[in-house]
Amino acid sequence: MRKNVFAFFGRCAICSLLFVSVSFASFDEYRDRDASRFVMKQPKPFRPDKDVVTVVMRESIPRGGGYTYQYPRENPEPLMTDKYAKEGALSMQIELVASDYSGVAICIAGSVDLTPYLEDGVLEFWIKGDQGGENALFVLVDDGVKSNGESLQVKLRSKSLGEITKDWKLFSIPLKLFGNTGVYWDVKNQKEVLLPFAWTNFKGFRLEVRKDENTAFKVWIDDVVIKKHGQPYQGPANYPFRNEI
Repeated sequence: MRKNVFAFFGRCAICSLLFVSVSFASFDEYRDRDASRFVMKQPKPFRPDKDVVTVVMRESIPRGGGYTYQYPRENPEPLMTDKYAKEGALSMQIELVASDYSGVAICIAGSVDLTPYLEDGVLEFWIKGDQGGENALFVLVDDGVKSNGESLQVKLRSKSLGEITKDWKLFSIPLKLFGNTGVYWDVKNQKEVLLPFAWTNFKGFRLEVRKDENTAFKVWIDDVVIKKHGQPYQGPANYPFRNEI
């Protein structure tokens, strides 16, 4: 009887060691899964900035539940690359289908209340075009709290705010320019629905193109943040022209 008990515990100990070794091997494989995609450079330190309300994207999508999505399905997934970087070591490459209505969104974990910053706050990010002169829409999205789960969007045309060039360019866009009218596409009824944008539940940033407004579209973005204050606005007065329902 005693021999059987020792044999039983011996087998359990061996199984436990095997499980631990397999678990560590799996973890290493998971940790190193992106090693072949790019060579990590020594990152430049980020300057401390107490003005930042929330980070949408820096060296990766936000941790703890952040995610990206793209549409249509044929659209390439956004990817982190060390080919170019304005801040740190990596930027995000975004390639959109120019012959269709196409976009990529970067969403944070949870949501953020931006109402205290609507008067002076800004969306700020760096962008670099593959060809220069790309035509896009800069979009903020909410979490759908006011529209039965449909994420509302507020949009501004890139060319109304300046040209995308082949060099890194900083866009600092006052939040109040986006207005209060959100929109989403009602698939069932094939029409746009207008509702108040939930500034109390900011969810993320989206880059999109309209069908056939570009021959091709590839850009790199970096350091996408919402800040309490930004550079003075230099664009057309009273833009956008529709900011109330």
